[in-house]
Amino acid sequence: MSANGASRIPEILEKYEADLLEDWIRAQSSAATRRDDLISPEEVRRQSASFIRLLREAGQMGSLENISQPHMAAVRDLLNDISCSRARQGFTPTEVAMFIFSFKKPLFDRLHKEFEHDSARFADEVWNATRLLDSLGLYTTESYQKSREEIIQRQQQEMLEDRKST
Repeated sequence: MSANGASRIPEILEKYEADLLEDWIRAQSSAATRRDDLISPEEVRRQSASFIRLLREAGQMGSLENISQPHMAAVRDLLNDISCSRARQGFTPTEVAMFIFSFKKPLFDRLHKEFEHDSARFADEVWNATRLLDSLGLYTTESYQKSREEIIQRQQQEMLEDRKST
């Protein structure tokens, strides 16, 4: 913990924002879940940059420990939009969650660089990052599922209406 007891993840996000983005883009590019047939590299970059920026801003406004807090709303909104969009595009739940989970290694690498001489702090920050990213990954999965359910309900309704009109 820092002097004020808060995680230093927002500081790390700000300090290494450009490097984190590039490392994360590379991680997503090499992931088995990459879907160039469904989403352009430019869109992946835009979504990734927005996520890092919004997460940093949320962390500067308050704790990152509870993603349901009001200052995390913009992060949740972005992840909901990404999840819904990817559900409509044909991504699997795993592919959607991997958007978040693939950020772990780039972030852990930066945490290691920052705290290589303070193993206790490094362990604390890795734990903070793990809890945060796991929560956000689960949130994307829940958003994806809700979106898929809405798509299925809409399709069922359309099928019923088609039957009625014939």
